[in-house]
Amino acid sequence: MEYYFKKKMQKQKSVFKKNTFPVTAGLLVILILISLTITLFAAGVNEIKRDLQIINPKPEFTLSIDLDKGVGATYLAGERIRLSFRVNAGSYVTLFGYDNLGNVLLIFPNKNQKDAWVQPYQEHYVDYTIDAEKHSGIEYIQGFATKKPILITDEIERRFNRTFMPIIETDINIFSNRIRNILTNLPLAFWSSSEILHYQIIDREVETGQLYISSQPDRARVYIDGNYSGQTPLHIEQLQVGDHSVSIELSGYESWFGNASIIKSKTKFLSADLVPVELYGSIIVKCSEDIARIYLDDQFKRLTHANKEVVLEKVNAGFHNIRIVLNGYYDWYEQVEVNPLQKIYLDVQLDKIKQEGSLEITCNVDNASIYLNDELKQKTSAGNSVIIENLLEGNYSLLITKDGFYNYSANIMIYDEFVSHIDVQLQRIEKEKKKGSIVIHSDVSDARVYLNGEYKMSTSAGKGKIIDGLEEGIYEIAILKEGYNTWLGDVVVFEEDTISLFIDLTKKNY
Repeated sequence: MEYYFKKKMQKQKSVFKKNTFPVTAGLLVILILISLTITLFAAGVNEIKRDLQIINPKPEFTLSIDLDKGVGATYLAGERIRLSFRVNAGSYVTLFGYDNLGNVLLIFPNKNQKDAWVQPYQEHYVDYTIDAEKHSGIEYIQGFATKKPILITDEIERRFNRTFMPIIETDINIFSNRIRNILTNLPLAFWSSSEILHYQIIDREVETGQLYISSQPDRARVYIDGNYSGQTPLHIEQLQVGDHSVSIELSGYESWFGNASIIKSKTKFLSADLVPVELYGSIIVKCSEDIARIYLDDQFKRLTHANKEVVLEKVNAGFHNIRIVLNGYYDWYEQVEVNPLQKIYLDVQLDKIKQEGSLEITCNVDNASIYLNDELKQKTSAGNSVIIENLLEGNYSLLITKDGFYNYSANIMIYDEFVSHIDVQLQRIEKEKKKGSIVIHSDVSDARVYLNGEYKMSTSAGKGKIIDGLEEGIYEIAILKEGYNTWLGDVVVFEEDTISLFIDLTKKNY
């Protein structure tokens, strides 16, 4: 691609070579050459754009980019460029520049703008300066927007941490194929690309001034236009006229950023008071209990989540007191030393405070079993109270049971240093009386049987007839049939007993 770009540039430049035609005979030829130059220039640019362009046929969002001077504008070597861009949906934006040697440069994100995520409908800017030593030629800019940060690798990120606009590829063919393979394998809804912009760089006579940079403290690293230039105090005797970005860095201090407008044969002075960086660590607390209060140096910070990590961020380096407090538990204390960028892990087991009360039970029955939470505790004493001591504060299930009585159950609450009272009246289970019965055997059929004057049934000769379900007691039996003498008698019936009567009826004598 470098050869391709150079060949294109040579083809564009060749039309500007001096013509040897006589002036009087060559005016028409000159006009034709000018027209041909413009045509060849536009054709070459469009051909390169077609080779580079990666198009999403059905994008669901758009990315647009603009140059401060417009597409195809001319810039002097060493001149500052402002590039603006916007998207209509939140996305990760990556902008690449293709210089006239075929190199691929990363324009955005960059050392000063590291976050590639861009909010929708907002104008964003990137300012950079064309290398003063660049040769004249055409350069291009292309942008991509993706729903995921897939175009910036860790290696590329390390590069722009060192250089404002790093070269990430020297063969544009390899780069374009790699980007095309990544994007065309994504769903169409996941990415979009901008139009390709181009601009022309032309040479100019280099004019210089001087720049003197100091800092407090000194021996800080100085970067001009993203390039390392030395340590403070720094005197640069020849710096190209124009605007330059300046950054100053020193370990343990915040980075300083500024601009220097260099005027021909003048000295520009910059002084930076560096601000110390707050050195932080973090404390991670994992507690056995929920909603315990975490105090850092007696200041409340967070609540715990049972057996889950809670992070205290931006803790200043040094010694700190940690206290964790929860009602019903002993306070937990520890002193920790936090170092910069260090994570301190604390695994906290809170010990419950034993809060105990008592239960006093009176019962109307002797020797009934008392259970608390299904555990046998004591026996009742009729007419006397029974006290169960050393019960932890809380809710208990009470059961009192004895054979021959209905069970008693209840939920009770035990409070710290308090005696709870309960009076229990057990109810006796009444036994169901079992019944007796009478079986009547008769030598005749169809005789009517009366029990205490109430008709019950008729006899059947040779077959016993039963009257059951009789309470214990004495019953009068009467058996009657026409033509026979009435039979009368008393029968004693006992529980679970069956009395058999054998009745022989006698006929009447008329």
